[in-house]
Amino acid sequence: MAAAQEVWWRPGGRSPFALDPTKPRWPQIVSIVGQCSIIFGGPALGLVTIKYYPFLIQDHAIYIGGITSTIFWFIASFAIFGDKSFPRGMPQLLKLQFRAGYGLCMTGLLLGLGGIANGYDTPLVSREVAVVSKHATRHSDPARRTYYVALRAWPPSRTVVQLSAPRDVYDRLAVPVTAIGTSQEELTAMPDNGAARLTVGEGRFGLEWLKQISFPEGHG
Repeated sequence: MAAAQEVWWRPGGRSPFALDPTKPRWPQIVSIVGQCSIIFGGPALGLVTIKYYPFLIQDHAIYIGGITSTIFWFIASFAIFGDKSFPRGMPQLLKLQFRAGYGLCMTGLLLGLGGIANGYDTPLVSREVAVVSKHATRHSDPARRTYYVALRAWPPSRTVVQLSAPRDVYDRLAVPVTAIGTSQEELTAMPDNGAARLTVGEGRFGLEWLKQISFPEGHG
């Protein structure tokens, strides 16, 4: 029976959530609070930024930034968490999964804190931009689809970015419907086929964030 209790996730037979009686109490508590803040706070703050203060940047910049940050924190975890930080006997695969999760959560935490600090209580400006096309996701229920418009968000630049828009704005835009996954090069080469109004926040770190997309007055 004693041998059955000596598994890596129940050292000495105690609960995996219990403090180690052989180590100082307060450092363990501080460590637990810090880890919980990253595990739960990171994704939560990231979602707040995505919903309320989304950065107005090109699509590939988001992907590259997210992947780079996750890889950086995955590698950094080897310096932050040595082998002694894990329970003795913990499988190597689970250690790697923990490090990958740490990288994702840290990325979410930095995204969330950075986005809120950049966007909170910053002035809003509006501008009319050209729209080249639109597309919607394939969900069978139209009410649950996400509607995207491809527009030139930074005139006079011809760079196109695809942004989610309210359904009523999407429906009123008389522009071509393109296939999901249309390349950036194809979108950039398309002519201006309509117009929309962007309301953006002037981020305090120099990064604009998207407040809303609306149909411009005097059109349609």
